[in-house]
Amino acid sequence: MPAPHPIELRARAVRAYESGNESYEEVAARFEVARRALQRWVQLSRETGSVDPRPRGGGRKSVVDMALVERLLSDSGDATSHELTAAYNRAIGRAGRVHRSSIQRALWRAGFVFKKNSFVRPSKSVRMSKKSAFVSSDA
Repeated sequence: MPAPHPIELRARAVRAYESGNESYEEVAARFEVARRALQRWVQLSRETGSVDPRPRGGGRKSVVDMALVERLLSDSGDATSHELTAAYNRAIGRAGRVHRSSIQRALWRAGFVFKKNSFVRPSKSVRMSKKSAFVSSDA
């Protein structure tokens, strides 16, 4: 979602609409904003007395208890996300079980870093890189 329009622009556009005989379309064209955006700003100004943007909403609050995760991290040291999820689910009990991706998102939000590929087995059928037969002197 893009950032909200500057408050100064919102205020000037609302003042222009409310002080003149221009329609929404004319004021919106003059300020180069969408007509519907201008309508919402005027409505917001009339309801709240301000054109400040409303706080962004949406999303869900994480069910992961970060205090427990941090305690498990300090106890286990260098655990993978799979091991950390298993330990978390054992500690929290059956009712509060979470998926590994929930633990990973909680770790990411808290600023922790983890290796995604530590659990992946190496390929047995295809060599991932060739051995160099010689080093080029053209470099």
